[in-house]
Amino acid sequence: MLKYWVIGLSLVMTQVGLAADAVDALNLSGQYQCNGYDEHDGHYDYIMTLTLDAKNSDFTHNYGAYRYTQAQPDGKVLYSGEVAASGNTAAIYFKNNDPKIPTDRGVEIATVTYDRDQAGAVQPVLHGFYYEPSYHPHGGNGSEACVKQVKISEKKKS
Repeated sequence: MLKYWVIGLSLVMTQVGLAADAVDALNLSGQYQCNGYDEHDGHYDYIMTLTLDAKNSDFTHNYGAYRYTQAQPDGKVLYSGEVAASGNTAAIYFKNNDPKIPTDRGVEIATVTYDRDQAGAVQPVLHGFYYEPSYHPHGGNGSEACVKQVKISEKKKS
């Protein structure tokens, strides 16, 4: 009987370990280096930060909720919004934060992939297409890629 109990405990511990790894893999929070191309503005770069909203996430069912900010390299926040993610898909709502310029808001759909960097660490990459109905007189769109900036301590875990 003890043999079966040890085997059962071992299976439970393995499943708990796999569940913890799955939560880590699903958690997209962190800072990302983004670049893209806008049909009106051309090429651009920015820093995206996703902050986990743990209360509204459900990783056991593959759902994540995040707060979103888009900032210039100097730290000035240009846009803010929300992200809902499920599996390898993320939906993003964003709006500009500067009251001195016309309202600019939009939605983005992104596919999440996991790529290795030069050091071999796996990092999430968001490939997105966005639509801004109120930008310019007739709206606008663009596409971008955002690569998570993995910290050295995270690379050692990979």
